[in-house]
Amino acid sequence: MKNTYYIGIDGGGTKTNFILFDNDKNSITSVLMPTIHPAQTSFKEAVSILTAAKEKLIINIKDCNYNLKVGAGLGGYGINTDYRKKLEDEFSMVFDDFKLYSDAYIAMVGALGGDDGILIIAGTGSIGFAKIGNNTYRCGGFGYRYGDEGSAYSIGRDIISTALKEADGRNKKSKISDLVPEYFNMNSVNDIATGDFTREHIAGLAAEASKYIYSSESIKNIFERAAREITLHIRALSTKFEKNKRIKLSYIGGVFKSDYIMERIKEMNPDIDIVAPLFPPEKGSILQV
Repeated sequence: MKNTYYIGIDGGGTKTNFILFDNDKNSITSVLMPTIHPAQTSFKEAVSILTAAKEKLIINIKDCNYNLKVGAGLGGYGINTDYRKKLEDEFSMVFDDFKLYSDAYIAMVGALGGDDGILIIAGTGSIGFAKIGNNTYRCGGFGYRYGDEGSAYSIGRDIISTALKEADGRNKKSKISDLVPEYFNMNSVNDIATGDFTREHIAGLAAEASKYIYSSESIKNIFERAAREITLHIRALSTKFEKNKRIKLSYIGGVFKSDYIMERIKEMNPDIDIVAPLFPPEKGSILQV
């Protein structure tokens, strides 16, 4: 009887990670390659990347005769039919047996181990997903201009806004008045208003501010609001489940590195079972293959 090997793929806008799994879906080896996103590279280059990754992985298979199945989560998959067709064509040039999903979907399946439940992603941006059988539901994820509540970016933006209020006397000065110019390496908080910072740079302010949650009431209040925004995502998605059903929730993203955020989310959601992510997205992509 042939053994089956699996390749799990997590493809984003800047890079693509490939992991080879054995017959029992245990990881064997991995390889990191450039993006295969159609908006970032050509069809020819994407096929070349997939082929090179396949060759690097299958040399680790010791069987002479085997089955190979592939699961991939790809950024932007599902945007429209033309886009999906491009991705499917790329994969069909390299793999005979494959299934494609969105990158968010495989992250959810991996984090929950394939079980039903909720996944909240709160990194630079934020979004929530729920899985109930074959159905999936989304909450949030509307981008930094109008959404991404509870994300590191939203925390950083609120800290900057508070610093500006403190600078002109609308709020009483706090640790934030010193923290913000130090973080951005500027002489004055007022210089921040005309600064041109990347979303990632602003989001990084959240991690720096988290060091002072328990010594600064102003910072604690901002993180408290973020926890409440994340809870709104959780509660909205919870309505999709049967009443009185115990719901499993997992999480991904730098915001959850804050012990305070985790404590508050647990307190605000006592009826939810919060679990650390079980598997990475790459394994999530093959759990249903």
